[in-house]
Amino acid sequence: MSAALKRYAIIPAGGSGWRMQANLPKQFLLLNEIPVIVNTLRLFLAVDGIEKIIIPLAAEWKLYFNELKQKYGLPEIIETVEGGATRFHSVKNALSVLPDEGIVSIHDAARPLATLSLIEKCFTETELHGNAIATVALKDSVYELKNGENKSVNRNNFRLAQTPQCFQLSEIKKAFQKEYNERFTDDASVYESAGYKLNLIEGESTNIKITTPEDLLFAETILKSKK
Repeated sequence: MSAALKRYAIIPAGGSGWRMQANLPKQFLLLNEIPVIVNTLRLFLAVDGIEKIIIPLAAEWKLYFNELKQKYGLPEIIETVEGGATRFHSVKNALSVLPDEGIVSIHDAARPLATLSLIEKCFTETELHGNAIATVALKDSVYELKNGENKSVNRNNFRLAQTPQCFQLSEIKKAFQKEYNERFTDDASVYESAGYKLNLIEGESTNIKITTPEDLLFAETILKSKK
C-alpha cells in the first residue's frame, strides 16, 4: 500500500445511555461479557494496514476507557480526542489529528457486528471510487407524511445508511470545514453537502446499531449464531 493510501479509523463514542435505560453509555455495556466498544475496536485492529484509530470521547469517560484499554490489552495506535456536542463536532475533532492524505473509515462504536470483509470492502472501494457508504435495502413498506397527508412510496428507491463510511481524508476534511447543520445526520450527509457524489455499497443486515435493550439481546443472538 502506498503512503498516500494509509488507512485510519474514527470510532465516535460520545453516545449516552438514556435509551438503554442504563447508567453506562451504550458503547460500554457488555456484549457477550465484553464491552461493545471493545468488540468494535477488535474488528478494526484486525484490518490490514490500520495506522491509527481515533475515538472522540466525552471527557468524563476518558479515564474509564483508559482502564478498559489496559484491561483488554488494546494497543497504543488507539487514541482519544475530546468529543463534541454533536457527532459532527466529535468527528471534526478526530479529523483534526489525522493527516491530510490517506483513507479514513468512520464507524459507530455501537455497531460491533460489522464483518471484517465489509470494512475491507469499504477501504477498497474508496481506493477505487473516492468514498464508500455501507447501506441496506428497506424491508418494510414506506409512507411519506406531509402537510397532514400520507402516501406510499416505492421502498426500492431508498436505502438505509449504516457505517462504516469511508472517505479520502483530503475530501472529508474539506467537507467538515462547513458550519454545522442539523441535517447532518451522518458523515456521508456532510460529505455530500460539499458537492461530492456518494458511492453506495451493500452493507449487512446484521450490522445493527445498538441503541435499545432489545438491540443488545438481538446482537447476542447474532453472535451466537455466527459461532
